Amino acid sequence: MNPILLKDISNLVTCCHFDTSPKKGKSLNDIGLVNNGAVLINNSRILYSGKMDKLEYFLKKYKIPASEISEIDCSKKTVLPGFVDCHTHFVFSGSRANEYEMRISGKTYEQIAKSGGGISATVNSVRKTALKKLKEITERRLTNFLKYGTTTIEGKSGYGLDLSNEIKMLKVINDLNKNNIYGLDLIPTFLGAHSIPAERTKKDYVEYIIREMIPAVSKKRLAVFIDVFCERNYFSAEETEKILFEGKKFGLLPKLHTDQFYSTGGIEAAINTACVSVDHLEVINDKDINKLRDKNIVAVMLPGVSYFLDIKYAPARKLIEKNVPVALATDFNPGSCMTENMQIIMSLASLKLKMTAEEIINSVTINPAFALQMQNKTGSIQQGKQADLIIFDFDSYKELIYHFGVNQLLTVMKKGKVYKTSDLG
Repeated sequence: MNPILLKDISNLVTCCHFDTSPKKGKSLNDIGLVNNGAVLINNSRILYSGKMDKLEYFLKKYKIPASEISEIDCSKKTVLPGFVDCHTHFVFSGSRANEYEMRISGKTYEQIAKSGGGISATVNSVRKTALKKLKEITERRLTNFLKYGTTTIEGKSGYGLDLSNEIKMLKVINDLNKNNIYGLDLIPTFLGAHSIPAERTKKDYVEYIIREMIPAVSKKRLAVFIDVFCERNYFSAEETEKILFEGKKFGLLPKLHTDQFYSTGGIEAAINTACVSVDHLEVINDKDINKLRDKNIVAVMLPGVSYFLDIKYAPARKLIEKNVPVALATDFNPGSCMTENMQIIMSLASLKLKMTAEEIINSVTINPAFALQMQNKTGSIQQGKQADLIIFDFDSYKELIYHFGVNQLLTVMKKGKVYKTSDLG
């Protein structure tokens, strides 16, 4: 592959960051903007990112003849890091479109779950779907992520709720991470503690997770992270800590779903277990926000869920003001947020979370990379990192938030490979 030069970039948004912790507070507004920029890529890596007028020095330094370079004209274009979606449930089968209509008619998420819908409906479908078929269904979804700009995706299990089916889901993520049609980075999270299966009591299931599921997942090296749904009628703070501490013993890094519907002690559990991120936080209170201050636990907000379920939005401004690092994710899943489109999430973050354009951009790039421990590989356009870039058909990054509902993304680069969005359907 020839070296690639993105030249004459009107707005190069690098999201550069040299700290060992995520962006927070005032630094969340620093997007590393370069006007009239350039990015030089070779062998899937970024060699240079900066001003166009300094490019010649680097071409000489690396002894790259101009004749060998493939150029992409980015005049009147904006270039950003590929989006990092750090919270999804993209491995599933079946549809829950009927539940959407039930919610519109007044049924709550909890009422639907108690009537046999919700997570258990997807569990039943996943258990009936063979690994090969589940993998085919899942890989088709990757196109939708890519064509809206996402180049790195976290994916959770949690629709199996028994050892064989949880492993089946994690195998799908691992197999696709090794070989998918776009070379996307797919990061696996074990979420056996997503709900309680009908065939077990909660006490029995917690012990099953600890004694059988965690050791097996760890032995097969199928997950990077472990997660728990800490919520009323699901897992208590005490049960959450027990599961996460056991996961840590086996080398799994802890994450946590918490404070989505009720505040049940999840923030304390996240701090006690040194979670990498706490996700949802729609109902987090001021006291718990203060507890998160300066802990460098990434607060992952999911405004698409609030929109889809018509529930409260997370208090982004309070989190940012208290120096809590924040990120945004789709939470793509069949029950509470059926979208792979990060651009929609960004629009919601502006209107409903009252975040600035700059805060939003950092929250879909470098900060979620920290939430996945991928900050040294992706999330910003910096020398040595993967060439995960997206090129938009406008000359100011502010158009991305302002002009909503239309995909103006022209080109995606993943590890230096170029994909035209017009070819993705």
